[in-house]
Amino acid sequence: MKTILKQAEKLVIPTRKVEQEKTKIARLAFELVDKEISKYSQIKEIEFGGSYPKGTWLPEKADIDIFIKFDKKTSEAKFSEISKKVGFAALKKFDPYVRFSEHPYVEAKIKGTKVNVVPCYIIEKGKWKSSADRTQFHTKFMLENLSGSMKNNVRLLKQFLKNNGIYGAEISQQGFSGYVSEVLVWNHGSFEGVIKTMSKIKP
Repeated sequence: MKTILKQAEKLVIPTRKVEQEKTKIARLAFELVDKEISKYSQIKEIEFGGSYPKGTWLPEKADIDIFIKFDKKTSEAKFSEISKKVGFAALKKFDPYVRFSEHPYVEAKIKGTKVNVVPCYIIEKGKWKSSADRTQFHTKFMLENLSGSMKNNVRLLKQFLKNNGIYGAEISQQGFSGYVSEVLVWNHGSFEGVIKTMSKIKP
């Protein structure tokens, strides 16, 4: 098992070159969005979310999620309207388009990498106004609790789930999300620990 996993790690851990390329794209996107948010007093902060800041992304699939954080007093109408304006203005050179979750968000591709500009509110933990509000807490928790080896084990689990057609929390897929993959490795300590637990699950 350990020999197989060592070989698999070579496929799921990004090379130095790939990391540098992804960092350039992330910095460019962040700077473009940061420049636009200064026009709106309702937006108070900006930060990366998702797998990129946590170091759990796969080499061939690493979206860059940029969260623009609104004052909690902002109305839902303004929340959606301003976030779309920011996303389209920031990513105008990259043919942006709107995607939908609970709220609309803007997506574009920079050198083959999807960049998402996602709105959320600045709130106290547990007092969610939108489903995206939880992500900032997910990111903080994993940054504090995942060790370097755990991050690579998350990558192994994600690839394992992808290979078996059960990765992705979209309604059409109904599989395991990236965050669930992180939680499983954190809880069980390693990819191997997750697989051993799964093998004991019965219908």
